[in-house]
Amino acid sequence: MDLHMKLLLASLSCVLLIQGAFCDNTAGGTGATSWACVCAAHPLGESNSNSSLSSSCDSSCHCLRDENGSTGSWNCSCRSGKDLQEEEHAVVHSGSCFTSCNCTSGSSEQGRKHFSSKTVIATLLVCVVLTTVAFVGTTAYYFRRKDALSPRSRMHSFDKYASWSSRSNLVSHRSSPLTQLKPKPGLSVIKGFLCSCPLVSRREDGPFPGVVLRFSYAELEQATGKFSDEQLIGVGGTSKVYRGQLADGKVVAVKKLRPLGGADEDYEFLSEIELLSRLNHCHVVPLLGYCSERQGRQLERLLVFECMTNGNLRECLDDLNRKPMDWATRVGVALGAARGLEYLHEAAAPRILHRDIKSTNILLDDRFRARITDLGMAKCLMNDGVTSCSSSPARMLGTFGYFAPEYAIVGKASLKSDVFSFGVVVLELITGRQPVHKRGGAGATGGADESLVMWATSRLRDSRLVVAELPDPALKGAFPPEEMQIMAHLARECLQWDPEARPTMTEVVQILSTIAPLAD
Repeated sequence: MDLHMKLLLASLSCVLLIQGAFCDNTAGGTGATSWACVCAAHPLGESNSNSSLSSSCDSSCHCLRDENGSTGSWNCSCRSGKDLQEEEHAVVHSGSCFTSCNCTSGSSEQGRKHFSSKTVIATLLVCVVLTTVAFVGTTAYYFRRKDALSPRSRMHSFDKYASWSSRSNLVSHRSSPLTQLKPKPGLSVIKGFLCSCPLVSRREDGPFPGVVLRFSYAELEQATGKFSDEQLIGVGGTSKVYRGQLADGKVVAVKKLRPLGGADEDYEFLSEIELLSRLNHCHVVPLLGYCSERQGRQLERLLVFECMTNGNLRECLDDLNRKPMDWATRVGVALGAARGLEYLHEAAAPRILHRDIKSTNILLDDRFRARITDLGMAKCLMNDGVTSCSSSPARMLGTFGYFAPEYAIVGKASLKSDVFSFGVVVLELITGRQPVHKRGGAGATGGADESLVMWATSRLRDSRLVVAELPDPALKGAFPPEEMQIMAHLARECLQWDPEARPTMTEVVQILSTIAPLAD
């Protein structure tokens, strides 16, 4: 409404200018007088008439007897004008008419009254008209602008470690209109969010940093070579991830969800978009865009992320064709993942329970900085007082080998369930083993499956075995023993049976910072 106020001030200024013009014109007009005199009549003139002066004395100045004043006192009002000034001066100062006159330059009271009434009427009319026009015009302009401009805002940083983010790497291109989805229970709220959320954009021109863009299916199909197997970089339970290159050369990861039956598939997809669009942290993989478009009878749903060049943590630990990950890098990965999870638990609005923390959901960029991904099963904790959510054990979400005991037994998940899963990841970094492996160690082909947690529990209790049996053979002993002890102690605390005995992710970050203070 600042524009409205400026126009009102401009209108008032115009009123003042018009009023000044009226004042000048009225004061300088022919109806105003230039001289006002109080005169004492000559004794001879006074004796000639009791009510008026001689015609010669009153030819240029209109004089009236002062009824309230003393005898022989006259009030004279003389006309203005250059051509009459000398005549008036001679008359009022003529000894035959007056003995003395006290004259002042200015308007008479009558002229002032006449001027004031005209000015007041004109000013009021002008004020009413201009104010009405300004108010109606600016109000209409304001609402027109409000309807025309779509709401936009920038993504905010919630954490001191979010010094770099996805907003500088967003892809700008054309996008398709929103696909019409079938109305389903609870879906209208999410769809309404996507249409009005300042973080979701449907721009079809120029770059607009800090938002989630909507791609067309044809764009992503072309970027991934029609989703060819050569571009496949990951397979999940309900999705496949492809490497893609957009028209502007930007390399991205395209997550294509498999078609699912049931009424909740659209709701779950839009919920994930809503959730991801709120996140902005350097240790959480940013969502660049999405696609929801029907191809025939099938609804295609895709998510577009930044592509992490070093893949996921599990691949880096298992790949024998690449250089083994050294100890300092492993500690840095643990700290980065901890910071990302801390952000989800403490700084995100609302707080987020991931529910599927594992080594394959921790991606590494070109500098081996950890990024948490795959929040498809995440749950928002809307109320700070509600710290857990229950679900049926038959419908548990997550990955075996990472389940917290309370989640595996009764299906009760909480923030401390994520802490337990993170403890399993720490064990993977220490040992190099998978969360569920064959008995006999890495490379064993026979025997039953064994849980990494069960295998490591007895060794975590003995400080000698921590250094002798826990470390990954690929490290070849190249690690500080005291740092190995700290990492093992942290894993043991995160894997406590009692959820309340486990540390928070903030405490985990503090512990890891003591051995990797400069890690990003």
